[in-house]
Amino acid sequence: MGILKTDVTCFLVIIFTISLSNHNILVSGEKTSFDHCDTLCTDYYGWHECLTDCTIEGYVSGLCASPFPNQPKRCCCQKHPLIIGD
Repeated sequence: MGILKTDVTCFLVIIFTISLSNHNILVSGEKTSFDHCDTLCTDYYGWHECLTDCTIEGYVSGLCASPFPNQPKRCCCQKHPLIIGD
């Protein structure tokens, strides 16, 4: 019984590790489009409001992003789904 429990635990750890590594590969391949960035993101208008507005407008997703570190973040609507890693 002890060997079976150990084998199942190892199997689950391996599956979990593989799923995390696949997620990281997908994240690194995705790019944010800055073509549809309008509303300025603030403490009151964040990722949830951005996502809601973008989906209402027919986009698949939306996130607060900036193409350059010295520019403020804006709500950028995306045509294709993104996987966010941070």
